[in-house]
Amino acid sequence: MAETEHDDFLNEQNPNALRRHILGLETLLELTRSLMVIQERKTLDSFLLLTAMGLLSVSRAILLTRDSDENRFQVLARGLRESEIREGLSLRPSGVFTRRMRVARGLTEIRPEGLPEREIADIEFLRRQRIRYAFPIRVKDKLNAILLLGERVNGAELTAFEKRMLRSILDIAGIVMDNTELYDDLRQVNRAMEAQNERLKELDKLKTQFLSNVGHELRTPITCVIGFAECLRYPDVDEARRVEFADNILAQGERLSNLINQILDLSDVTEQSLKVEPREADLNEIVQEVAESLRADIDSKRIVLELDLAPSLPRSFFDPKRTRRVVRNLLDNAIKFSHANGKVHVSSRAGADGVELSVKDEGVGIPEDSLESIFESFRQVDGSVTRSHGGAGIGLSLVKELVESQNGTVAVASTPGEGSSFTVRLPLSPRGSRRPAADLPS
Repeated sequence: MAETEHDDFLNEQNPNALRRHILGLETLLELTRSLMVIQERKTLDSFLLLTAMGLLSVSRAILLTRDSDENRFQVLARGLRESEIREGLSLRPSGVFTRRMRVARGLTEIRPEGLPEREIADIEFLRRQRIRYAFPIRVKDKLNAILLLGERVNGAELTAFEKRMLRSILDIAGIVMDNTELYDDLRQVNRAMEAQNERLKELDKLKTQFLSNVGHELRTPITCVIGFAECLRYPDVDEARRVEFADNILAQGERLSNLINQILDLSDVTEQSLKVEPREADLNEIVQEVAESLRADIDSKRIVLELDLAPSLPRSFFDPKRTRRVVRNLLDNAIKFSHANGKVHVSSRAGADGVELSVKDEGVGIPEDSLESIFESFRQVDGSVTRSHGGAGIGLSLVKELVESQNGTVAVASTPGEGSSFTVRLPLSPRGSRRPAADLPS
């Protein structure tokens, strides 16, 4: 039915029409207020379908919403049988169908000529739903959705005023659709910022804890070095005591040197300037050297150290200096967390494409919920200054970085109360190394 330039309410002989239009305008205002406070896209889509059906008394309503990721229309419907509802259509928001929808009066006037077969099938599916009206929803020439309406329950046509009222609602709905996308983006950004903020707070706490632990770790050996050095100044100290004091000074000096080297390595890792110089080396020799350097700690806790090193272990390709730090940190950890009179088992073996080192203790073990985080910088299972075991909380994180910088891997298995086992795998050949020595800057 053709629309006229003048609405029925301009006819002074039809006061009922005037009242209907005033009621319609009041309804439009209420619906507009309701639309403007919606922030969820699903809520908006349901609101549009129910509003269209209730306001215009149509038998069915279908909303085609664009899926920007897949570039096709998704289908939301009211008044259709469940068997008639389809999840998605091949009709594309940027396709020929959409361009024709902009100029056609409705779905029934969309010409199928020139459309892909899958789109023709979709249009025929919609026509079978007895769709009578089609209203694009767009903002700034961007098509956000298409509202399809079935026949009215009373069989009457939509009046010019009803179409304009619906058009006003849909114009606002298009803006709200854009707003809901902005709200979604904003919520995602806020969630990301909140997560990042929590992470920064945690890192700040861990770094504060780290500095406190480092202070305690430095104070003990320094106090010992100063104390024994002062004792050496006494003239009545016999030669045996002098040697004992010197040995203690040397042991505490090595402890300080190891901690300082760990901090320097951590700095290199943080600044991404860690250099590795892989070459052929014997892993068994490094294990024996490190074990001997820790002999005083092993004896002081009366720990039984078992070395089960494969006699025919092939020479493999790694950085001896960095790998020595790995072995020392793992063995130092095993000793530190072992009970007095406990046992630490160190083994090596050859694998298919590398060598494998295992360090196993029978100490306190690691809780299951802490296994994934023990390789994080500054992280300790017990990070308080009153903890029963020392350490700055960077040893295991450095183990991971130093091993992976050589294209190796490190894994952990642990049972609380029964001990932990760390396994390191290093490559056999230069091809397994991330940065050959020849590629390093001079």
